[in-house]
Amino acid sequence: MEKKGPYTIKELKGLAPGQQIWGKYLIVEKVTRKTKDGKDLTNIKIGDKSGDMDVIVWDSCQVSGELEPGKVVGLLGDLGLYRERLQLTAKRIKLLDELPDLYLRTPDISIDSLASEFADIIASVTDIYMQRLLNLIFQDELRETFIKAPAAKKIHHNYIGGLLEHSVSVARLCKHVSQVYPALNQDLLVTGALLHDLGKIAEYQMKIIPEYTVSGRMMGHIVLGSEMLGEKIRSLRNSMGEFPEELEIMLKHLVLSHHGSLEFASPVVPLFPEALVLHMMDNLDAKMFVFLNRISEAESDDPDFTAYDSLFAQQFYKHRYTSKTIE
Repeated sequence: MEKKGPYTIKELKGLAPGQQIWGKYLIVEKVTRKTKDGKDLTNIKIGDKSGDMDVIVWDSCQVSGELEPGKVVGLLGDLGLYRERLQLTAKRIKLLDELPDLYLRTPDISIDSLASEFADIIASVTDIYMQRLLNLIFQDELRETFIKAPAAKKIHHNYIGGLLEHSVSVARLCKHVSQVYPALNQDLLVTGALLHDLGKIAEYQMKIIPEYTVSGRMMGHIVLGSEMLGEKIRSLRNSMGEFPEELEIMLKHLVLSHHGSLEFASPVVPLFPEALVLHMMDNLDAKMFVFLNRISEAESDDPDFTAYDSLFAQQFYKHRYTSKTIE
């Protein structure tokens, strides 16, 4: 535990119920409502580089300053369990004049390393049309926005650099699968992996805490990504003189079908092998993120299972078996 001024700083990850904490954290979310008996109740979510936590702010709590997402606060509170999940009941909150950078989660691998690998993956694409398309898209301001963007608002890779991390991971997985199934077009699959979530840079406002844009709410990243892709292909066609129509249709299909079904917001289902693989690898990377994080952030008193996760409608088994090598 580290002391900074009057604050005792401790990472949110790994905290146990039954203690009082007095630390500095970033406000990630804020919702204000009234209880049945008319009392004001504010729910906020605080975060640091290790994770986040729900906080209850009753009207009896001493609050100094306006609580808003993206602001840093000093917070005194009692830590307990609510529905098997850690929850902090705030007693005092003070708005602090601090930059949020130190409290923002980032990928475990440095963003510079991920950006370098991303460039290497683009360079590995041998098809002249896909190579030129990728280089046209991922340059200048769009490239910088993509590198810093989150992959989601809540569920997976929801932090600065998350979109880059997720895209690189999906491309790695796709490369591995294409080695197992040589009939797959690796260039097509890898290009789809790098482009499948392109629309997320238009779906979110790139603020300290990402918020949906109007077009993001109205159309979603899948449709936005297909439109962005079409615009870039038209530009490439004007400069190159040609771009195969069949390739354009297949690349757009990879974007439009990567969620796998109408139920999960894809307007079409995967209709060729590379589209199926992209959907499965995208889903695998997102689900692995959830499993590994839920287990590492386990808060329940149960020694074997995490608390019930309402979003995924399940618990997660905590134990990780360590292989014993033959001596």
